[in-house]
Amino acid sequence: MWVHGLPKIPADCVAYGIHARDLQSFVSVQSVQSRRRSGAALFVLLGLACGVTQTGCGDHGFLPTTVDPGADFEIADVVFDDKYFYCKVEPVLFANSCGSGDPSKGDPAGGCHFSATDYRLTDYPTPHVGDSCNGGIVPQVATIPDAAQNNYQTSQARMKRDTDLAPLLQRPTANQTHPRKIFDITSADADAIRQWATQFSSQ
Repeated sequence: MWVHGLPKIPADCVAYGIHARDLQSFVSVQSVQSRRRSGAALFVLLGLACGVTQTGCGDHGFLPTTVDPGADFEIADVVFDDKYFYCKVEPVLFANSCGSGDPSKGDPAGGCHFSATDYRLTDYPTPHVGDSCNGGIVPQVATIPDAAQNNYQTSQARMKRDTDLAPLLQRPTANQTHPRKIFDITSADADAIRQWATQFSSQ
């Protein structure tokens, strides 16, 4: 289609900031015929440029712009409660040595979630935030350490309202790929993670 002698710019190119007015200085004003010939040529060039913009960058292009976040990584469609995480879920992760690994069970040194995987937990000195909860779900600390906040963010990214799809629960129970089973799907540790799925707010 033509707008004042110029080809209509595809919507995807407009989204990249390319507009018809940007082409006006390149189009001849001698005649309608010459305008259309020039516009057609520019339209072809514009199509090629948009193709490069859309396929040449990104995760699979020749100019990658993002880093692969790892398998099963997704942005959560809800925000899971951080206080519940600090009081109930993070203690499960530390109690089961999910970060450091357990050499007595065959875990390699430096081979677990403190260092070797996309799901990266961060260690920090005791007492942990969960130690202040006194059995409840409200931390009794003035400030949440940065390391604990990181553990919450990376864990909530692997949580789902449908816990049958949540890597945070399905991997340590060996229902999804994991080096070994950490705890059983019917255990109290699994229940703590499963309960977190009910503690959320919409974004």
